[in-house]
Amino acid sequence: MKLSKKILFLIYLLVVPLVLLEIAVRIWGYSDHYIYDPIYMPFAESADIPYVQKPDLQNARARGLAVINTDSLGLRATGAGAEYGPKQADEFRIAVTGDSVTFGEGVSRTEDTYPEVLGRLLNRRQDKKQVMVFNYGVSANSVQQMAATLSCRMMEVAPDLVIMAIVPEDFDLSRTGTVDKWGFTVHSDGVGLVAGDSLVKRLLRKAHLTYLLRDIIYRYKISREPGGKEKLQPGQPIDIPLESYQFVSRFFQTAEVLKVRALLLILPPISHTFKQDFFADLDRDGIPYLDLSGVIKQFSPEQYRAGRFDGHPSALVHERIAEITAQYILSSILTPGAEKKL
Repeated sequence: MKLSKKILFLIYLLVVPLVLLEIAVRIWGYSDHYIYDPIYMPFAESADIPYVQKPDLQNARARGLAVINTDSLGLRATGAGAEYGPKQADEFRIAVTGDSVTFGEGVSRTEDTYPEVLGRLLNRRQDKKQVMVFNYGVSANSVQQMAATLSCRMMEVAPDLVIMAIVPEDFDLSRTGTVDKWGFTVHSDGVGLVAGDSLVKRLLRKAHLTYLLRDIIYRYKISREPGGKEKLQPGQPIDIPLESYQFVSRFFQTAEVLKVRALLLILPPISHTFKQDFFADLDRDGIPYLDLSGVIKQFSPEQYRAGRFDGHPSALVHERIAEITAQYILSSILTPGAEKKL
């Protein structure tokens, strides 16, 4: 009897603090932007694209407190299940591939993401073409997935312009994980608390404390690596590995083969920045790009961030991204006689 009481007391000492910590983290709100529905599925057509969003989602919760619909192609859209017919003669289609910034993580309304705002601005500022913008952004995509998206997905909408939208973190080819049997992403960064496909992990996804512990473990692990403390410093310029840069080159080479115009969009940073060597490489290789990294200086930290614990650009920043990009496209592409500039 004494032994059973001791066991119960030990369980009490373990469970009660965990419950109290869970309550505290929920009140704090730290983990809210990590919680999402099982919105992903495997992509069988390419080994370079481990997962995409499921088609025909309606009011599903995505990461960053976003409530999303997806069209028949699995793209974030204002309405669920939308289908697209053949491109009309007066239509100009833009397909954008990118990571969580392009997808709009942290932006709750799809209407406020920069691809959506871009389409509205282009239609408002000219009447020669009816512009449609397709958002192929997927959270945690690297440049490897972006290059493959052009080859395997974007041409399905017959785009006139394809855009690769990047931040420095996209050159980490290990950042993209896989998808489990339910539809959650499983990352290969080595800081998962439980095996990826286990039922335990699915249950733990509902516990807000899980995400705080995961981030603590990640920061500790990185800080112990050579140069790890520098990696954690916001605004730190990072080197771009050659094996990663090749996917930028591949994107533009593929666009040339497919005879479609292409643009590299350098988005405002989440954390790190590019070194000047990167821009020199782009100039050397003749890759057309629009550098929007300076947009960060136009906002206060509070205005810039999507949330208190979410460093993704806010809806205000998305609007500014769309405004500058729209002006560039209008002057460099849609203006009569400007097509040859890009």
